Amino acid sequence: MVKPFFQGKLDTFCAIYAVLNALRLTHGIRVLKARDILNETLLALAGAPEAFRAVLEQKTDYLNLVDGMLRAQSRAFPLEVRAPFSAAARPSASEVWQVCQQWLTPPGGRAVIFRFMRSLTPEGPPVNRHWTTADRVDDEILHLFDSSHEAEAILNIRKDSFVTRPEAVSAGRLLYIQPDSLRLLRLPF
Repeated sequence: MVKPFFQGKLDTFCAIYAVLNALRLTHGIRVLKARDILNETLLALAGAPEAFRAVLEQKTDYLNLVDGMLRAQSRAFPLEVRAPFSAAARPSASEVWQVCQQWLTPPGGRAVIFRFMRSLTPEGPPVNRHWTTADRVDDEILHLFDSSHEAEAILNIRKDSFVTRPEAVSAGRLLYIQPDSLRLLRLPF
């Protein structure tokens, strides 16, 4: 049976949607404001053709795009943004989990943006490179406030189901969370 295309199936804008969803959680932005931010971001990218092509062809990790959007939007919305791990850091999955859990407890008005890669087998390359937003943690599950509508979309992540180094992907842990992509957002005090 032929299925319709969903938003996000053809485009490569999940990083933009992750920021928009985080702003929805932190500032309650509505559809029209989110559309304005999306349009502003795409117009800015169009002014930098090499960067825009890298986004369209997935030849970037999107970190600069996410950070640029957060900088731009923090001028309009009071926003505290933290990057708990540098590119050189090699935190364990437990350390990444602990950062997310502490940041999202208690829930409300906070978000965590990050990038993950999902493989089908430990030997194979990732079949999905995706930016998402987490909005809460309960028990041992990180809940995602995600833009994907696909039936096979990842909507939550179990504490014991991911790794923080691509070479650690294994049969029981096919999800790699990129630690240096974590961005913690909240309203400033």
